[in-house]
Amino acid sequence: MGLFQANTIRRLITISAVYAGLVLFTTLLPILLPLGALVDAARWMNARTPAMSLRMGAFAWYYLLGEAWAILALAIVGLLPRHRAIDWTYRAQQVWLDWNFDALRIAFGLNFIDEGTSAIPPGPILLLSRHASMIDTMLPSRYVVKPHGIKLRYVLKKELLIDPALDIGGNRLPNYFIDRRGSAQAEMAALRELATGLAADEGVLIYPEGTRYSEEKRVRYSRHWVDQGGPIGEIVAGFRRVLPPKPGGTLALLDASAADVVVLAHRGLEGFARVKDMWSGGLVGTTVELRFWRVPRNAIPSDDDSRLRWLFDLWADVDAWVTAELSR
Repeated sequence: MGLFQANTIRRLITISAVYAGLVLFTTLLPILLPLGALVDAARWMNARTPAMSLRMGAFAWYYLLGEAWAILALAIVGLLPRHRAIDWTYRAQQVWLDWNFDALRIAFGLNFIDEGTSAIPPGPILLLSRHASMIDTMLPSRYVVKPHGIKLRYVLKKELLIDPALDIGGNRLPNYFIDRRGSAQAEMAALRELATGLAADEGVLIYPEGTRYSEEKRVRYSRHWVDQGGPIGEIVAGFRRVLPPKPGGTLALLDASAADVVVLAHRGLEGFARVKDMWSGGLVGTTVELRFWRVPRNAIPSDDDSRLRWLFDLWADVDAWVTAELSR
């Protein structure tokens, strides 16, 4: 099956699922709302759990509505000449991400405190972000793209193509959906190409850990480096709240671009990596703290071994900040 055919089939399935889901969900709201209220009341009386059925149901409906209008908007924008289509796709992407971010913030009563945002501009930048939850994927758009006008190229996992709005818009823009089962050499070459020729208002976002943090993953992924010993093994042995970086992607970006590095560390989203984690109610009313800092390119070593050590030292700094904040 060719790539075009595979993409077409995937989008037919996912787009149909979005519109069918929205119609079905909306039709069943008169039944689902009182049922959700009963479930929430029972959980509150039993364990004082916040009203998660109504919160999650409201967000799910709002998310489907956002997908529906985004798919339509992206289809219309795609009819424009290419340079205008790209420009309007960036705009649609920002509105769509704001839509979902605000829905989450309001539904779950989240509060956000940011520090160091003055370190973000100017571009070009390589943005290295901690990854602990589905929610933190929206932070770069809110705190980097929207206030500073930096157009980010995203490094995302291929599995996210199941989201049709992200599939259509994300593939129209210069992003890369990494295939974790593909050829490592081909994937790294694609990332180097992604970071080549960044303009002053551009950047590349990558999650160096490669997946969302959990304690089980930290123990499992750290074992590889700790067993190898040496300086990096010693650094990884000290990690408490981060996963060891998967260095290939970050180092490939550094090879291809002379941009400064901006780090995004955050805390408050631990334990909410999956939808079922949110069901516990612990996310409600959470304060999420963000910290940005910048590393000038001339402070990053140029040889491979030193650069690898630098990356793990950097992630040790992220871990130290997150651990200190969580121990308050």
